Amino acid sequence: MSEKIREKLEQLGYDHRFKFSGKFKKYGFKFNDRRKTHASPTILLVDVKLIDGDDEIDMTDHLWFNLTKGFKDLGILADDDIISLYGRVTEYTKGYQGSKIDVDKPIQIDYKIERPSRVKLELSHPLTGPNMYRVWPDKAWETCNMIYDMYSLDYIKRSIRKPYPDQNLL
Repeated sequence: MSEKIREKLEQLGYDHRFKFSGKFKKYGFKFNDRRKTHASPTILLVDVKLIDGDDEIDMTDHLWFNLTKGFKDLGILADDDIISLYGRVTEYTKGYQGSKIDVDKPIQIDYKIERPSRVKLELSHPLTGPNMYRVWPDKAWETCNMIYDMYSLDYIKRSIRKPYPDQNLL
């Protein structure tokens, strides 16, 4: 059963950029190849809304983004910081696309927001505020390892290894 997960995003169409907001939840990384030798840092926003003048319209419960320069420039975010950005809706294919028979993750078309620009911290956590003094490393591998260290207990519990373990020996 192929179901479109984010129909509200699909209805916006692909032709225009829109303003969105979301709550920061956590950082992560994704492996870009089957051998899991290359990773890219990511950021998770939850409660993503379309900003249309004074109206906020619920779009989806969560979206993952690449940790682009716009997000990195905000510093290290705290849980529930509110972020705004402009982006364009696009579709992508998700689900298992390999050849193992016993994997039950059907292929589906889903929708995401890409090319985030004008990324802005709208509301910071009242107790912690943004950590503007702790900057992200320049290299993606260093950023991925830093994210792993931030959430190491969760990654270890889920048997996910550090993306670049040998790099720390340099």
